[in-house]
Amino acid sequence: MNTPQPEPVLDLAVLAELRELGGVSEPGLADELLALFLDDAARRLVALEDALARGERQVLMRAAHTLRSSSSNVGARRVERICAELEFLARDGEVRDAAFKVRELARAIAAVRDTYGALRRAA
Repeated sequence: MNTPQPEPVLDLAVLAELRELGGVSEPGLADELLALFLDDAARRLVALEDALARGERQVLMRAAHTLRSSSSNVGARRVERICAELEFLARDGEVRDAAFKVRELARAIAAVRDTYGALRRAA
């Protein structure tokens, strides 16, 4: 019997790849990319909330798409999944469900920040 694996907040394999990519010449590359992602995610979250409040489905869809792409690049899998769902809901005009997803996204971004902070402290 296969037990489903919990969805990771951060994909540690992606973080390892980012660290490897930085190599000796840029050992802090993963940290820098995660910090940039978190700053951008906070701004995009505000944009998503504003677009939702104004009923701007296209803006909501674009912001979700952009955040989905950047979250994929840093291994923020839960954020990536929620953004994909949010993008779909915005495309289909499901504003009520989109509002729920934006709140879920805020929690997922906070989880990335907390998880990455714990990983850095443990290193």
